[in-house]
Amino acid sequence: MRNKNIIGEIKPNNQGTLMKIIEDKKNTIVVEFQDKHKYRVETIYMNFKKGQIKNPYDKTHCGVGFVGIGEYKTTLENGKHPQSYIIWNAVIERCYKTSLKNKFPSYYGICTVCEEWHNYQNFAKWFDENYYTIGEGRMHIDKDILVQGNTVYSPEKCLIVPQRINMLFVFHPNKTGLPSGIGRSKNGYTASYNTKHLGTFKTLDDAYYVYANQKENEIKKIAREYRNVIPQKLYTALMDYKVLLENDKNYIAS
Repeated sequence: MRNKNIIGEIKPNNQGTLMKIIEDKKNTIVVEFQDKHKYRVETIYMNFKKGQIKNPYDKTHCGVGFVGIGEYKTTLENGKHPQSYIIWNAVIERCYKTSLKNKFPSYYGICTVCEEWHNYQNFAKWFDENYYTIGEGRMHIDKDILVQGNTVYSPEKCLIVPQRINMLFVFHPNKTGLPSGIGRSKNGYTASYNTKHLGTFKTLDDAYYVYANQKENEIKKIAREYRNVIPQKLYTALMDYKVLLENDKNYIAS
């Protein structure tokens, strides 16, 4: 049974956000969430008592991300998630989901998502304005082609890139503590790229210089292949890209 006067009644929803009854319409009530967004929703009293009212501003994604209010939905009419939501959720999880820290060791505790993109609506708008396809493979979001060494996902620093291009910048584990493509030999250091042996060198710097030059040439080669189907900003970044030892995630400086 309802109290005679339920207006002003306050309790938390199942996410812990306080909600307050501000209007009683007898069959329904209007609830206002007591956070900075003050989102209001019309519902029934039983839902209020059970805490079963969703606040679109609750940080339900790894304690960081929230869906927000806007035109972008998390589920399509066919019951599937739109690509923007799939990618947004994946980015949030690789940066903040504790159970994935071993799967993404170069992300968890190192990379973050800008505050603007904590709100899915903002990310989805950026994604919608920047997404394109080239008729082959998957499209990825990249955070460090434009700004090498960048650790923050943000609209100013991210690009949508074809999978083949993005794979050029994947660092494969090198358990020796040496940079990518570099190995030790009795005469110094060896350099190789994509299984192609590039030579043996006396110093690590000399070996890495040859490796970096080979990789930069490969990046430029592939950039030219895609020139007519990728954004100019991405093409320019690829042509200007420098492979730097200090940005090599495998390298443990001694």
